[in-house]
Amino acid sequence: MDKTRPPVKDIGVTSHPTLAVLGAGSFGTAIATALARGGNAVTLFCRTAEQAEAINRTRENARFFPGHVLSPQIDATADLDAVMGAEVLFLAFPSRAMDDYAGRIANEARRDAVVVNLIKGLHPEHFTFAELFRRTAPHIAYVALKGPTFSRPLFLGEWSGMTCGADDPEVGRQVSALFGGGSLALDAIPSAKSVDIASALKNVYAIALGLVGSTGPSENTTFMAATLVIKELKRLLDALGCHPDVLWSFSGVGDILLTGLCDTSRNRTIGLMMGKGIPIDLVRSDFVAEGVRAVDALEAHCGQVDTPLLDAVAEVLHGRQGPAHIFERFGTSV
Repeated sequence: MDKTRPPVKDIGVTSHPTLAVLGAGSFGTAIATALARGGNAVTLFCRTAEQAEAINRTRENARFFPGHVLSPQIDATADLDAVMGAEVLFLAFPSRAMDDYAGRIANEARRDAVVVNLIKGLHPEHFTFAELFRRTAPHIAYVALKGPTFSRPLFLGEWSGMTCGADDPEVGRQVSALFGGGSLALDAIPSAKSVDIASALKNVYAIALGLVGSTGPSENTTFMAATLVIKELKRLLDALGCHPDVLWSFSGVGDILLTGLCDTSRNRTIGLMMGKGIPIDLVRSDFVAEGVRAVDALEAHCGQVDTPLLDAVAEVLHGRQGPAHIFERFGTSV
């Protein structure tokens, strides 16, 4: 446990902690709803006063879940200063905004606050978001909460699974307890960094599986590719010093199977589009996927690891090889 951080305040469900979700998009709204099912009052931070007013007035997030009434336990606000006093801050905004929000949290959040990061991706300077908070806000307890969860089923209360990664297992248990009584199953890994990395890796390998899927492969080819992805994922996780159990958690195999094999996944869709020769604008605001930005960071950190599939994705994304290059690397992946 980090000795620079004050003793952890008990945030268990019986103490009724103050909770805030930063980001009122589809996933932020879904996680706020899951927390409300656990019996918690939740403040949902919106980027604009207009969005917050509309949510409070209509009791809907009409942009993402039209026709669905939000829990009375959810209250929306556009006042960031007001939510900085929450005991537990759930981060659900686009990853590109992380530096700005992390700076505000480091300077303005409670000294005993717990940050629960739902964002999947890698930081361009610090590699993981766990490391970003360790360096910029060592007094903050950082938890990574990630897994194979599309926002709509989570919002609707369908059974879903996520991994709670916390360096302090007691903090992880307290965060997990906030979802008690709902339909969210949680497993635990005593390493926030490991969950950060696993959740970012699956974005890249979902692109690889999308490239494979673009050819209309047989089931043989699909599941051969999925198996090779899992093998390479294990090599990378081991090389990066991740906890040995993270591969078998919801944030490991669970997330790669969902993101890599479901056509509703953004990163798989990128692979499918590239494989079919459909031009895509990787910087369009409506099609930003963390996997694209993760490739270069992973290549820089994993140069000595045997990663033929990761290398193939990088070659295709940067236009140095055609989509069929992914198939050329299968033989070297075994």
